[in-house]
Amino acid sequence: SSTGRNRFSIDELLVKRERLISTTPPLKDQLKEELGEESPSVPFTSPEGSLGRPMEVECRLEGKELWAKFFDLGTEMIITKSGRRMFPTVKVSLHTSDTQGLFYVFLDVVPVDQKRYRYIYNKSSWLAAGKAEPSPQARLYMHPDSPFTHDQLQKQVISFEKAKLTNNDVEKSNHLILNSMHKYQPRVHVVRREKNNPIDDPLTVRLSDESFRSFVFEETQFMAVTAYQNQLITKLKIEKNPFAKGFRDPGGRDTEYESDLRMDSRPLVPPSFCNIFTPQALLAHSYPYLSSSDLLGKHLFPSPPFSLQSFSSLDTSQSVPQSPPPTSKTP
Repeated sequence: SSTGRNRFSIDELLVKRERLISTTPPLKDQLKEELGEESPSVPFTSPEGSLGRPMEVECRLEGKELWAKFFDLGTEMIITKSGRRMFPTVKVSLHTSDTQGLFYVFLDVVPVDQKRYRYIYNKSSWLAAGKAEPSPQARLYMHPDSPFTHDQLQKQVISFEKAKLTNNDVEKSNHLILNSMHKYQPRVHVVRREKNNPIDDPLTVRLSDESFRSFVFEETQFMAVTAYQNQLITKLKIEKNPFAKGFRDPGGRDTEYESDLRMDSRPLVPPSFCNIFTPQALLAHSYPYLSSSDLLGKHLFPSPPFSLQSFSSLDTSQSVPQSPPPTSKTP
């Protein structure tokens, strides 16, 4: 029955399969094939470059099991005008026998193909919906702790937790500009410099002028969206993201991530509705595909319940009926 199926966890819904994840840098020809470089509009690197001079470095994706779970469902990443951090986060471990150089680690995100997609709810799948929109100017994001010495690389995991995804062409170096409803592939680039020749301005780096290696992990591919389309992705993010504690634990503190999840990952309620919608009705409006038990459950309905004051940031410039006074929060 449908009730019985709802009791299954995300892990039980996922098909278990072993995934081979190479720790060896892929060859340029392999990267071309994976990223569809045969199409001139799909960039191979950002900016364009080659594999450069030989450099001994190995890269391993951290959290590959978590990435694989999302990949099996079809990973989605929210993009906003102000920028949204990725979850899962791209984290890698780098190893090299080179003890003399400085190592700069970059992240970029490139289109997988030339298609625009749409989500088919009754089939729970993505389908191509036409040609891709023109790609925004691709950008390299340099990890803020760069450069790394040999010893530093051996001791720490490189996390791109501060990189943000946006659909707004803003002049912020930690923002990667994407189109909604397009499929993307993150890539990690490691640039080597001599200690007497550090990088002064990361925005001027051209990989074609550098000694570098590039790494691609297929399971990090994702669909850029302005609101989550697949309810299983929403549930998995709530279940696995440490910043979504308030959704899992009724006593958890509401975080900035959770506020973003509520406000940015679902359609905004028109201001004229605020005078008649209860918090439960607001959730039902935003998650029409969930049952009433899901809406009232601990995963999607925090405790204490939020009041209509939570929606004070909505645009109320238009004329709307008078709203009732905000409801008080329960202890």
